[in-house]
Amino acid sequence: MNTFPFKGDMNNSSIQYMFEEWITTPELEALVHSFGGTLQKKGTLVERVNKLIRFSDIWDFKSRQNMADIENVRWTNGKELSSEQQKIILAAARKLGFIGCTMPSQKSYDYILVLGDEEKSCLLQMKYAKEICDKYGISDSNMVGLTGMKKIIKSGQTTQDTYASNAKTEFDLMETEVRKVFGSLEPKERKAYISKNSNKSWVREYYYNNIPIILLVTLSEEPEEHRSNMEDTFTFFMKQLEVGCGINVLLVTSSVLVPYQQLKAIEMLGIPYNDSVETVGFPNEWLDSLDETQKPENYLQEIRTVLQVIGRLLDDLK
Repeated sequence: MNTFPFKGDMNNSSIQYMFEEWITTPELEALVHSFGGTLQKKGTLVERVNKLIRFSDIWDFKSRQNMADIENVRWTNGKELSSEQQKIILAAARKLGFIGCTMPSQKSYDYILVLGDEEKSCLLQMKYAKEICDKYGISDSNMVGLTGMKKIIKSGQTTQDTYASNAKTEFDLMETEVRKVFGSLEPKERKAYISKNSNKSWVREYYYNNIPIILLVTLSEEPEEHRSNMEDTFTFFMKQLEVGCGINVLLVTSSVLVPYQQLKAIEMLGIPYNDSVETVGFPNEWLDSLDETQKPENYLQEIRTVLQVIGRLLDDLK
């Protein structure tokens, strides 16, 4: 099952139809109804998406959970969700691609991009990328680990103690992952610029296994303002590896982030460069059952985020 499948030659009408299908699924309609809303059937796609975005304010628990007396706020955190709502949320999450998008649709890709973070899921993403290559006999791809130089916060460090106790940055984690998943590899080639401002730092390391493995620490385009984001990451990937147009890319991430990161890949790689992009997540079963990313309220937040990205993309397609 793929979420927002994108081929490099897709035109605007096909992209809009893809979004139309996503926002009109019966499971999303049931979800909206469970919170007292109605899925608008009339009006343009842009109008209907914008209405959904406004409605999804009720799912923005991150900004609302510590606020009181806000009009029309029916809950502030997951504890106030009924058991029936939780079932509806999980059904919608599965249908909309936040659960179960684990299998790639092809057996060959130009690049397999492994997206790093500071959580244990980072190791699982690299592990799953290798499993995909082994299962499908993929040997003609380049595997690229994309990460940053952000220092690991205390909570993240606690998560990492089980397999990367000496890691200080997200890049340290990515290096640890390569060695744990692929064996005791050492980089054959390394180029880097390390700055006191970690947002300006970048690294490129080449490893050689049965497929080429490249680790990239991506710098920020606005280092004084913020650390590297997904836009910076994709831009750096294209520039550093001199990637041309019309390539075939598979992204590997955690399941809950599949729809969002697929849309960002469409925005940054698919539309401007005519790349074919696809995103998969490692199986949810690999995570602890108490993992924070698998709670119903987290799926609501992610659905809201995806609606916002769809809205921005529709504006760009005008």
